[in-house]
Amino acid sequence: MSLPLDYEHVRPEEAVVRKDVEAFVAALSQHGVLRFLTDLAAALPHAALIVARGLNSAETTQAVSNLTALVKALARVPSEDFARFLDAVSDGVRRVEADSERPHAGDGEPPGLTGAYHLLQDDSLWQALGPLLNGLRQFGQRLRTSDAERDIKTPTQGPLL
Repeated sequence: MSLPLDYEHVRPEEAVVRKDVEAFVAALSQHGVLRFLTDLAAALPHAALIVARGLNSAETTQAVSNLTALVKALARVPSEDFARFLDAVSDGVRRVEADSERPHAGDGEPPGLTGAYHLLQDDSLWQALGPLLNGLRQFGQRLRTSDAERDIKTPTQGPLL
């Protein structure tokens, strides 16, 4: 009698996929990812207990509430406006860093009354300060409104889990 043939009927695309999966698993094993995932799966009950204990604190509840408020506030800002704001902040910070690294021009004396008068007449300065002053005005008004007007909900008092 003859021995049975070791033949497996595989479609060509399945053979390619199987070869790719074997290469992927070999790469994961070679770089230690499989060992890490195995250890993580073994420690999962203990890790979940640590996370649950951490989530059951008043500080965590407050942090989650603060993050929720932040995400809600950011959701009202269009992406283009937020990107423009971040670019402006970044450029401003770079300018402050650059100006602080080089010595100031002049003798270091304050501008005096004449210099202050010239600053008051500077149109580009007022164009830059106008939106900032309006923003500060709106910020102050918003701080003076009550919680009921702002629709702020207090965080949950009980544990999260």
